[in-house]
Amino acid sequence: MMLGKGFFQRVVSWGIGATFASGLALSVSQNALASEELRVAGHFDQYSQRGYNDVWGYTAPDGREYALLGVVHGTSIIDITDPANLREVTFIPSSSSTWKDIKTYSHYAYVVNETSGGMQIIDLSKLPESAQVVNTYTGFSTSHNLYIDVENAMLYAEGNNALPVRMLSLADPVHPVQVGGFGVECHDIYVRNNVAFISEGGHGTIGIFDTSDSSNISALGRFEIPNAGYVHNSWLNEDGTILMTTEENDGKTVKLWDVSDLSDVRKLGEYLAPGKLAHNTHIKGHYAYISHYGSGLRIVDIADPSNPVEVAYYMDNNSPRSGFKDAWGAFPFFSSGKILMSDIENGLYVFEFAGARD
Repeated sequence: MMLGKGFFQRVVSWGIGATFASGLALSVSQNALASEELRVAGHFDQYSQRGYNDVWGYTAPDGREYALLGVVHGTSIIDITDPANLREVTFIPSSSSTWKDIKTYSHYAYVVNETSGGMQIIDLSKLPESAQVVNTYTGFSTSHNLYIDVENAMLYAEGNNALPVRMLSLADPVHPVQVGGFGVECHDIYVRNNVAFISEGGHGTIGIFDTSDSSNISALGRFEIPNAGYVHNSWLNEDGTILMTTEENDGKTVKLWDVSDLSDVRKLGEYLAPGKLAHNTHIKGHYAYISHYGSGLRIVDIADPSNPVEVAYYMDNNSPRSGFKDAWGAFPFFSSGKILMSDIENGLYVFEFAGARD
C-alpha cells in the first residue's frame, strides 16, 4: 500500500476510551501523537509499577490472537482478538529482570531473562482458558535474546564469552537439547534457512554462519558497519536480499544492506526517527516495523531500500524523548494486520495497519 505525500504532514492526537473484558480501562495519553494511517486499537497497562520489556505474538489454531508481553517480574499472556476488549488470560511469574525475550514454536512459548532461572517453556495449547509452564530448561541460567528457526526446529540463545551463541534442538519441544554453539560476543540472532546473521555487539560487525550442520558451523562472511555503535539487531526482507540493522547508540541510523552477494555486502540506505535511538527492527512485506526509543513505533516503507520512507508512526508523547524510554519491542506478523508494541513505561499497544495484513 502506497501513501500520498501529503499524509506525512498530518498528525492527530489520540484520546481513546474503551473497556477491557477484565474491567480495566483502556486509555491513551491525550498528548500521544500518531499518523493518520496508524490506529490505536487497544492498550493494556496493568504492571506499570514494575515495567515492561519485549513482546511477541501467537496465533492459536482457532485463529485467536495473543500478545506475550514481557514484564520485569513475569510474562503476561493477553487475548488481543478483540483489541477493544483486551483480556489477560494469565500471568506467568519469573525471576525479576529488566531484560526478557520471548519466542514461539508450535504451541509453546520460550522465555529467557538476564537474572536467573533458565528458560521457561509455556504450553499455550489450553488457550483461551489457560497457559502454564510445563518445563524450565536449565542448561543455561540466563540469556539476553533468543531466536527460533521454525522450519528447522532450532532455537538459538545468546550466550556468554565461552559460548556466544547456543543451538538447541526442539525435536522434543518440551525438552530442548543443546546440539552446538559458535560465534563471538553478540547481542542478537536472526536465522533463516540455516543461515544465521549475528549482531556482534561491541565488535561492530554482522557475522554470517552456515548452521546446517550443528557439529560443524562454518563462517560464510562477516561485514563491518562503518563507525559502528553497539550492533544490536538485524532482520532480513522476505526475498533474503536485504538485511536491516540497528545500533543501540544515540545518533546511529538504522541501515539497509544488500546481502545478495555475501562477498560484497553494500549499504543501500539508512533511516533514523527524531528520538535518534533505534532499538529493534522487524520486516514484513516491504515495510519495516521499528521499535524506537523516544519515538515509539515507526513504520518505514523499504520497497526502495536506497530511499526508506516513513509512512506511519505512534508515540505516547507529543514530542520525541531522549534516552532509553518508550518503545522496546514490536510484532507485526499477525495475518490480520494487527501490530503489537511494548512500551517500557506504559505496557502493550495494539495497532491496526493495512500494510501489515497478509
